[in-house]
Amino acid sequence: MKTYNDCIPCLVRQALGAARLVTDNPEAQSRVLKKTLAAMAVMDMNQSPPMMARHIQETIAEVTGNNDPYKALKQRFNRFSLEIYPDLEARVCESPVPLETAVRLAIAGNIIDFGALSSLDRDTVFATIDHALTHEVKGDMNGLIQAFASAGRILWIADNAGEIVFDRLVLERIDPTRVTFVVRGGAVLNDATFEDAAETGISDLVSTMDSGVAIPGTVLEECSDALVQAYDRADLIVAKGQGNYETLPHDDHRVFFLFKAKCPVVAESAGVEMGDMVVRNF
Repeated sequence: MKTYNDCIPCLVRQALGAARLVTDNPEAQSRVLKKTLAAMAVMDMNQSPPMMARHIQETIAEVTGNNDPYKALKQRFNRFSLEIYPDLEARVCESPVPLETAVRLAIAGNIIDFGALSSLDRDTVFATIDHALTHEVKGDMNGLIQAFASAGRILWIADNAGEIVFDRLVLERIDPTRVTFVVRGGAVLNDATFEDAAETGISDLVSTMDSGVAIPGTVLEECSDALVQAYDRADLIVAKGQGNYETLPHDDHRVFFLFKAKCPVVAESAGVEMGDMVVRNF
């Protein structure tokens, strides 16, 4: 997806929010904003928003010396998700359709997104979990369930820290030897990295690799050769979150996008409403 005019205010909010996580100094925050706005003035709007988000992260590191402003938030939501995991697991086990319920909860976990949201609390997560279990999923859930059964190689491209604990509900119900789990190649927003995969036990469950680049999405032209090779070999690609939807090709039938629609631009592109749970396969 390209960057739309409506993306610009969101990116500015993202820059200010991240700067405030790092420093209380208004002058430093102002420098981050000015550098971000200068970059936006000349950016190629045909590039996806995650490419601009990478620049924002680099700007914050340049101005403040902190290259991981969301570190504490990531750790907090990893701990929170692990804390509630037994309850999530119980809900799946009690369900007459365990794998579908696990997918629903994995999509609910996509609410843990500080790129799209300026703030998030526990009550919002719990409300999203309840919504996931009682409302329609837009898209091809049956196609995804069938693909899980037939795929020999599954590439699971993760999104956010904390959210990856919800992903585990699905990973434990498909053959983990078939799965390669992909995290970001460096700190960017609250996206999951190797550190988060280890902290949450994901890397003990499935083979884990990184994309080779710190972009909050999967821009194949920027990714490592190893990631591109894994992508090319996969029979099924599960792409979590809006950033992956914005960056991965929409003409590949192997790709199932799983996300909570939190952005009007993405929602319109996917043909859904804000707040919908989405399983999109083109």
